[in-house]
Amino acid sequence: MPILSGHARTAGVLGWPVAHSRSPRLHGLWLQRHGIDGAYLPLPVRPERFADAVRALADLGFRGANVTIPHKEAAFAVCDHIADSARRAGAVNTLVFRDGRIEGSNTDGFGFLENLRAGAPGWRPESGPAVLLGAGGAARAIAAALLDAGCPRLTLVNRTPARAEALARALGGPVSVADHPAL
Repeated sequence: MPILSGHARTAGVLGWPVAHSRSPRLHGLWLQRHGIDGAYLPLPVRPERFADAVRALADLGFRGANVTIPHKEAAFAVCDHIADSARRAGAVNTLVFRDGRIEGSNTDGFGFLENLRAGAPGWRPESGPAVLLGAGGAARAIAAALLDAGCPRLTLVNRTPARAEALARALGGPVSVADHPAL
């Protein structure tokens, strides 16, 4: 049974939609298992209300929030301080509310690389080119992480080529855009 007192630590995941997210169940399990007085909630927020919602969460005493589609780029704009991981990606997936400030970081790229290293122990980013499907917030972070880890050439494929081209320009370096014939 979760512990929820007047001192509970609260956090959540912001998205639109967000009902599909498994994060509340996963984090709720760990809060309960470790006897932490807290809650991790799904927070459905319409895109046009995102900035107001984030500021309201900070004012309500939330400790922070994770950010999912379609808000990762909008989250970048509401932060008072942005970690290098998020600055390079141009997107934020983790918000921490501390001392009246909103701090943003991005763990998508790091998580992607670590998962790839665990699943393919011999893989090395510098050993060859990569193709990345997508140009949204998570893809931005993954692209930046691949390039920063030494990937010699990255090709972006996105259903909106202009979005992929904008990302390629923002990242610089050995990044190209390929058309997808089925898109």
